[in-house]
Amino acid sequence: MRNVYIIFTLFAILILGNSNKLLAQSGQELVDICNMVAGEDATYLKDFQIKLEAAKPGEEPPVARHSVVLSKNTKYRFSICNSKDFAGEAILQIYDNNRLLGTTYIVATGKSYPSVDFKCTQTGVYHIWVNFKEGEQGLAIALLSFVERF
Repeated sequence: MRNVYIIFTLFAILILGNSNKLLAQSGQELVDICNMVAGEDATYLKDFQIKLEAAKPGEEPPVARHSVVLSKNTKYRFSICNSKDFAGEAILQIYDNNRLLGTTYIVATGKSYPSVDFKCTQTGVYHIWVNFKEGEQGLAIALLSFVERF
């Protein structure tokens, strides 16, 4: 009888211990969703997983920074997909040195977009910044896709 109790207890621990993992979105699921958001005319190139903690009171919100080399005369699409497991809504920004070239969030209207197209006119290193609105904690995937040469 004692063996049955031990086996039942171990089984319950395994089930209850993994139940929260069963509901969470995996990184690959977010990549697949983001690839669908990018559209059929876009070809997947690279993804970035962004997980940031909430900003502390009085501090600047944390930012994830990534660099990519983009080619002249090429149209790219940057897509952003948020995990449903966190409240944060991701904002993606594209920079060339200190100049903002594109974003998924328009401050003037307060509207967010799932992707932004970028026509690269000069080969070089571009910087991708991702943060979450109002410094909330969040998990997101930023996806870089090729659209066309022009």
